[in-house]
Amino acid sequence: LEMILMPINDENVNREILCRTVKLLSLPFISLSTESQECDSYVGSLMDANVPKILLMHLKTPEEIDFEKTDVILQLLLRLSLINSKACEDIAEAINNNSFFRDLLQYDSDEIKDTSLCLLLKLLPHLNEDSLPDHETLIEIIRKSDNSDLVEKSMLCMIQLQLRKPANPTADISKQIFTDRCLPVLDNLTVT
Repeated sequence: LEMILMPINDENVNREILCRTVKLLSLPFISLSTESQECDSYVGSLMDANVPKILLMHLKTPEEIDFEKTDVILQLLLRLSLINSKACEDIAEAINNNSFFRDLLQYDSDEIKDTSLCLLLKLLPHLNEDSLPDHETLIEIIRKSDNSDLVEKSMLCMIQLQLRKPANPTADISKQIFTDRCLPVLDNLTVT
C-alpha cells in the first residue's frame, strides 16, 4: 500500500497518476462485501495510511477543480465514510474550513454536487463548527436545480444543518420556490 500511495503523497503529482491511483485504491470495493473482514482490514489499512487526508489535500485548490480528479476522490471518500464510522470521523476531522463543501457545491456538475451532498449528509454530524457549510449554498441549489435528487439532498442537509447551526434559512426561500421545488420533494418523501 505504501508503494501505491507514494506518488499521491506529493501535492504536485500528475493529475492522471492521481486519478489512476485513486481508481486503483477503489478496486477492492468492487469485489469485497462491505460486511466482510477483508473489507474492514482494507479500510483500516487506508485509514492507517491517512488516505482521506492525502486525498483531501488534492481537493484544496478550488480554482483548479478538475471533474475526473474531483469525482474519483469524492467517490472514494464517500465509499469510505459509508463503510466505516471511524473513516467518517477522520474525513470530517480532515475538512477544516467551510469553503470545502461550498466550493464543491458550486461546481457546475450535478454528479459532483450529488456526491458532495451525499458525503455532506454522512459527515454533518461529525464536522466541527468551522467546517459546516452555510445555509445559502444549499438554498442556492434548491432555487436553481431542476434535479429533484439534488433538491432532496439539499433539503436533508439543511435540516441536519439547522439542527446543528440554527439560522432562519426559510426566509431566503420564496413561497414560489418552496411550492415548486420543495413540496414535490417532500411529497415523495412522505410515507403512505
